[in-house]
Amino acid sequence: MRRNLGRIMVLWFACAALAWGATYQWKVLKSPQSLRVGQSGVVRYECTFNGSAVEYSTKMKLVDTPFYGTSVLFQNTRVTRGKRMDTIDLLVTPKTAGTIELRMKADIRYTSPGAIENTVLGRDNLSKDDISEEEVALPVVSIHAEENSAALTGNITMEARVDHMSVRAHQPLHLSLFIRGSGNLDKFVPYDLNINGVRIFAEPPQKLISPSSQGYTGEIRQEFALVAEKSYVIAPMSLSVFDTAENQIKILKTAPLHIEVSEGYEPSMLLDSPDLSDTATLKRYALYASLVLLGMVLGEGFRRLWKFRPRRKTKYFWESAKTSKELVQILSLSGEKRYDPIIRLLEAENMSLSEAKKRLEKLFE
Repeated sequence: MRRNLGRIMVLWFACAALAWGATYQWKVLKSPQSLRVGQSGVVRYECTFNGSAVEYSTKMKLVDTPFYGTSVLFQNTRVTRGKRMDTIDLLVTPKTAGTIELRMKADIRYTSPGAIENTVLGRDNLSKDDISEEEVALPVVSIHAEENSAALTGNITMEARVDHMSVRAHQPLHLSLFIRGSGNLDKFVPYDLNINGVRIFAEPPQKLISPSSQGYTGEIRQEFALVAEKSYVIAPMSLSVFDTAENQIKILKTAPLHIEVSEGYEPSMLLDSPDLSDTATLKRYALYASLVLLGMVLGEGFRRLWKFRPRRKTKYFWESAKTSKELVQILSLSGEKRYDPIIRLLEAENMSLSEAKKRLEKLFE
């Protein structure tokens, strides 16, 4: 009985393994025959399942070797005639010349229907037995990589702009360098600008790029600030690019820019000397002087009138006393020693109530 049960279990596992191997099939839909070093190309893989295969998932295993680099550009899943198809666009970029063998691998993960149902219902009780994972080798793709000495590869343009064509001495001039298009823009090296007699301040390039079928697409902008005392010329800036549309190396160049630098500001240039022989000028200055004098007179008048402004009299706690004896009691209850001389004079009847209040007011001035 035990022997028969063991055979049944072995047979069941064998059938499960066969069923796992026959569930899907990988193939290459398209791939480039040749690429330049630094040029990116798309290899499209497709995995076809026998059914809808909702319990399966695929994941490409990326590699980065000394010969080429890879990244996933696009991945899509669709069901056609009851069969599931996973499409993956892999971006391949050769790093060295020669024939490269693209030997990619992928992970196929199987999750049991019961575990999927528990996940949908919000239950978090997955176990290792609910998930099976297998690594599969994908069809080999051969790509011939050709030599490339250009700095960048793709469909790329270059442009230089300045905010002014003439400035004064020591006034900054802003220069902007634009690299636009598609290709391996991520490999752009910051431009090193050098002009004799000009101080140059450069900012790191701003890369506004996103992945595309040719590598990256978008714009790179590098800013410079130039300061000089004399006129100068911004020589043409050049960049070697392998043009993938025309399949040849091009040298991109910007137009030369002649910057005119004039003398800086002198104190004598800031204001013109007044012409005192002109009647209109004299009247204008007389008006200015009158206004200044009027302001001084009004200010002094307001200052003096401020002393006679009505002031609100402060009400003190001892003002309610109507007799000397009552005032003595109020001052004694306050507990302050500065009132002791006034208290003694009041008790000796050597000071009247009004005199005591006047003396108290002086203490609070």
